[in-house]
Amino acid sequence: MENLYKKLPQMNEILNRYDENPVIVKDVANKVLDDYRSKIAAKEDFETADIYADIDSKINSFSPYSLYNVINATGVILHTNLGRAVLSEKSLERIEKIGASYSNLEYDVEKGVRGSRYTHLVEIVKKLTGAEDALIVNNNASAVFLVLNTFCQGKNALISRGELVEIGGSFRISEIMKKSGANVVEVGATNRTHLYDYENEIDDENLSAIVKVHKSNFQMVGYNESVDTKDLKELIGDRDILLYEDLGSGSLIDLTPYGYSYEKTVGDCLSDGIDLVSFSCDKLIGGSQAGIIVGEKDYIAKMKKNQLLRAFRVDKLTLASVEATLIEYLDFETMKTENPTIRMITEDAETVKKRCQKLLRKIQKIDGIDAEMVESEGKIGGGSYPLDVKKTYSVKITDTDIHKLESHLRLSEYHIISTVHDGALYLNALTIFDRQIDDIYQTVKDYYEK
Repeated sequence: MENLYKKLPQMNEILNRYDENPVIVKDVANKVLDDYRSKIAAKEDFETADIYADIDSKINSFSPYSLYNVINATGVILHTNLGRAVLSEKSLERIEKIGASYSNLEYDVEKGVRGSRYTHLVEIVKKLTGAEDALIVNNNASAVFLVLNTFCQGKNALISRGELVEIGGSFRISEIMKKSGANVVEVGATNRTHLYDYENEIDDENLSAIVKVHKSNFQMVGYNESVDTKDLKELIGDRDILLYEDLGSGSLIDLTPYGYSYEKTVGDCLSDGIDLVSFSCDKLIGGSQAGIIVGEKDYIAKMKKNQLLRAFRVDKLTLASVEATLIEYLDFETMKTENPTIRMITEDAETVKKRCQKLLRKIQKIDGIDAEMVESEGKIGGGSYPLDVKKTYSVKITDTDIHKLESHLRLSEYHIISTVHDGALYLNALTIFDRQIDDIYQTVKDYYEK
């Protein structure tokens, strides 16, 4: 066999061949050359033209961005790996408008003096939740930490063993409580916690808070019991003890009319007498990533004085986006069609079926494909409603090499994320947008007609 290393072009030859940015060309070329050195080590033959063809292909598809769009065909609406909530047009318009200019982020235009970024959003949050005051931070984990650090540092915080949850990314509520400086005092058993478990600790002089945590990603069924927050509020009475609930994915509206089981809204928590409630904005709210703390104004005022708040503050684009999302809640019926996340959460099965049929009609035009529409299940995701499933429809494709098809879709220009099980590939129409149907069709067509 001839010396294959002689077939590797010199870098200066490669750079002279292309008009593109030489930094990009060099980076792409080095990666391609490394691949061919591996071929040489494996004694695989090739031609210099093959190298240039690979460089051509990679330069044509090169993007300096590591973050890009994908098509979510999984049927999971708040897919954490795929960016959770899809934002509304109004939210995106506000990001563009505020980001393209200077703003009154920390300036009081009326008085002509320095203002505070924490005054933004407060009025709309109060209107939607009935809270006395509100504070926005960069996510709900920050909110949990800030609350506990402000009121429980060096003091005891009671929490039921059944609420010491772990969510995605190995985030454990027990660990964040400890990091905040709180002394974690566990009460009750894993499956059953009674009021008397709290009563046994309520007169501890070092007790500063009772913490309730939403059971994100799971539900406890069977022989279990927990204590209602109304009973805890009555137990606390006039003691100087904070009652705080981490509502996790949090919702501003009751979703039972749309077929979901009942979960407390933010307003429900405050009506129960909870002093502080925190929740995410990029889950059931359908907005950008942020965390909001609502409750009594004296507690909010103390947190604003905590020096750690600066580490958790949000930027102008988040404020602009979340504010636009919350304002849309004032006309929720209109929002159900304009906010993609809320639309998917509340959409009826018949509408999903029609979208699925539209996709299927196109895909069935492809020669040699075995495709049909099947009834499927969708989920909200993001730690919300773990036992609830939503009736949806999917295009089911059966193929002799289904994993090769899945890879083709995922690595295509549009990065179509599907699911594979029982020897078939499924494109769930719940999380597919109408504007993406042609892109999916063309990508599947390319696979079968290559």
